Amino acid sequence: MRIRELRIENFRKFRQPLLLTGFEDGLNLVCEQNEAGKSTVLEALRAVLFERHGSRSDRIRSFRPHGDEVAPTIELGFDLGDARWKLRKRFLQNPLVELEGPTGRATGDEAEERLQTLLGFARAGNRGADDDSRGALGLLWVEQGQSFVLGTPGQGARRTLEEVLAGEVGAVTGGQRTTTVLQAIERSLAEYQTPTGRPARRLLDSQEAAASAAEDARAAQAELEQFDSVLERLEAKRNELRRLVAELDDPEQHQKLAQLEADLDRARTAGQALRTAEALLREAAGERARLEARQTARRDLRAQVEQAEQAAATARAAANDHEPILETARQSEKDANAALETARTALRTAEERRLEVQRSQAAQARQRALATAFLRLDAAEDIAVQLQTRREALDANWMTPDAHSELLNLEQTVAETHAAASAGAAVLLVELLPSAPAVKLNGALIEGSLRVPISEPQSLELDGIGSVSVMPPASGEPAQARLRAAEQDLAAFLANVGCATPLAAKEAAQAHRDDTQAVVLLAAQLEAACPEDAALDIGAGLEILRGALASETRPGASASPGIGAAGAEDVDGAWQTARTAEREAEGRRQAALDTLQEVQIASVKLTGQVERTAGDVSRLGEQLTADLDAMDDDALTAALDAAKTEESRAILARDESQRAVEGLDETALLQRRDTLRKRRERLVNDRLGLVGEIAQLEERAKTLGGAGPATRAAAAAELAEAAAAAHDRLKEEAEMLTLLAETIRDAQRETARRFLAPITQRVAPFIERLLPNAGIVFGEDLRPTLLTRRGREEATDDLSKGTQEQLAVLTRIAFADLLIEKGKPASLMLDDALVFADDDRFEVMLEILAEAAQRMQVIVLSCRTSAYRGLDANRILLA
Repeated sequence: MRIRELRIENFRKFRQPLLLTGFEDGLNLVCEQNEAGKSTVLEALRAVLFERHGSRSDRIRSFRPHGDEVAPTIELGFDLGDARWKLRKRFLQNPLVELEGPTGRATGDEAEERLQTLLGFARAGNRGADDDSRGALGLLWVEQGQSFVLGTPGQGARRTLEEVLAGEVGAVTGGQRTTTVLQAIERSLAEYQTPTGRPARRLLDSQEAAASAAEDARAAQAELEQFDSVLERLEAKRNELRRLVAELDDPEQHQKLAQLEADLDRARTAGQALRTAEALLREAAGERARLEARQTARRDLRAQVEQAEQAAATARAAANDHEPILETARQSEKDANAALETARTALRTAEERRLEVQRSQAAQARQRALATAFLRLDAAEDIAVQLQTRREALDANWMTPDAHSELLNLEQTVAETHAAASAGAAVLLVELLPSAPAVKLNGALIEGSLRVPISEPQSLELDGIGSVSVMPPASGEPAQARLRAAEQDLAAFLANVGCATPLAAKEAAQAHRDDTQAVVLLAAQLEAACPEDAALDIGAGLEILRGALASETRPGASASPGIGAAGAEDVDGAWQTARTAEREAEGRRQAALDTLQEVQIASVKLTGQVERTAGDVSRLGEQLTADLDAMDDDALTAALDAAKTEESRAILARDESQRAVEGLDETALLQRRDTLRKRRERLVNDRLGLVGEIAQLEERAKTLGGAGPATRAAAAAELAEAAAAAHDRLKEEAEMLTLLAETIRDAQRETARRFLAPITQRVAPFIERLLPNAGIVFGEDLRPTLLTRRGREEATDDLSKGTQEQLAVLTRIAFADLLIEKGKPASLMLDDALVFADDDRFEVMLEILAEAAQRMQVIVLSCRTSAYRGLDANRILLA
């Protein structure tokens, strides 16, 4: 699955529409500051895919921006395979869902069901989507703060992963008999301890008995050791009680409390009088301040009228003085335009000359490349002729490896049938004396002696005497027939392959092998002689090279030298100079335009200032006239004098009230009175507590001293020792059963480990790069459970948060690779992940993510801009 674009509106902090586009197939990076909305983007993606559009759960209502009754709306464009899909959802107000793709358009529940089928997740529950319903994408899209969680995948994700692993893990982790034995052991072990290792039934009773006996022994010893300290504490508490009673009966404390009550009454009366005087003073001061402010405002208004008249005159003078400056700026802009046009004409001339030189150099380079290509063609043609000759020889030679094998089989058959025919035949033995007449066998002269098997009629001719005919026995005829048939087959084969003798056929087979090897070698040489030529845009192969050079003319031995490096450098220098001059002219023209614009803006401001100052003079004059009409200067002065007199009388009354409350701070008096009351209450409570403690200590001392603590401690120690021995025996039995059950489970885990090999093999290279000489073990629930390194096993829950986070990310990459290989939709999204990684591991993780992005779409959301600055990724802004 590859996300292409996302549009969010009225979703939490994004009240205004937010459009994110430009997502690519590989690594995409969204780096923004905290609270920019990165996690909200991921939440919106989860919502548009996994949440039901018609739901009104608390989670769905939380999508609304705070305080707004609007409809959160999300649109998502994504690819599955080669197909493009578009999804739109609106929640709460007029909820809707639309899904468009290659199969058409669907809405409502049909769209929800089609989306679930496409991406492999389940329908969300009444409270919203969770890990069990989101499927594999929910496992691979990691929200903020969850990247280090090495938890069991949800039901939907686990079901998908188990499908691609070809079945349930539990089906291959032991037979029924092993399960039965393990269940019997666990039932026996259940009498000793619970599945979590806590004591149960017999072991718990024994442990409790031992613990109770040990506790009794400790208690008895503690009573014995504390007896003396109880007596000391009792005496200390009695002394403390005597001191506390004396302090409670002190008459001075009662007198202080009564005096404070009287002072509080006087302070309250004086305070009320002061507050009344201050209210009258505030009223008089407010009237005086109002009149003074009106008098000051009138003076300021007269001054503003004068200033406005001066400003109007100044603005008119400045506007008149600005006209020559504007005209000068206009002329400078015209001159700069003319200079720029001249510089551009010179640059075009230099560019034409530079292009002419580049074309000349390109033509020279092409001629050199053509000469090299023709040399390669000549060499390739020679090799092609040799290759054709060898191939023709192969076509004419019928002694292929199969024919050679057939020849050997035929020769073996002839030899075997000949041996069989000879084994059952009579033998003709001829021994001639030196003086014997000439003797011929079947027309051939015999000299000395001869031994011949009689497998066919033989004629023995005696010169001057007669002839002797020897006939083979009838029993050898079948063997002779098989021999003749084998010899006929061999002769037919030799005729078919065009060889007179078996030796000639074997020589032909060797020639066939030599020609085959030569053809392979010459074909490799021909391929090497005709490589791809990027300079001439010629592909690899002899025919392509022939076709490309057929329309070309072979370059001569001497070619025109063209433009040398020095000449090209001069032309390029002239072009650079013209380009620099053109840029300078552009800069001057731009400066003239900026100056003209500034001057024109200043002219507009001056004109506006003239109009504004004239309006200020008129407005301020009208305000001054209206204020004088309401109250002239004499009336204002008389009213102000009367207000000042009234304020002076209020100040005298306030000062008199202040003198009356001096030394009578009501708050301080109240605090002192309450402090005394609370202190007396604490003393009373402390006295009662001490009485109780003394009585308790007296009773405790009486109990400890009269119950024989030493005898009781010795008896309790003996009982504790016997109970501990009984508990140890039962614990040994439980440990034996635990060891047996663990051995069986280890065998099951080993079977599960082999079954989970596809996942382990994919994550192993990542683990090796991050943690050399380390490996990871998965449980049946597809959760990483153990990390093995240097021969030791470590539970993943005991690893540091940084290592757990890195293993969790690597595991998700392995899951995604497995899903993609099996044609399942998958992509990786990480929100503020790798926050616990040190610098070295962070670099390794970035390399692994970059490699994974070559196989899947990866989206990283982070606030750490500097950490990802060197990463080669497609960057997307939340703008």
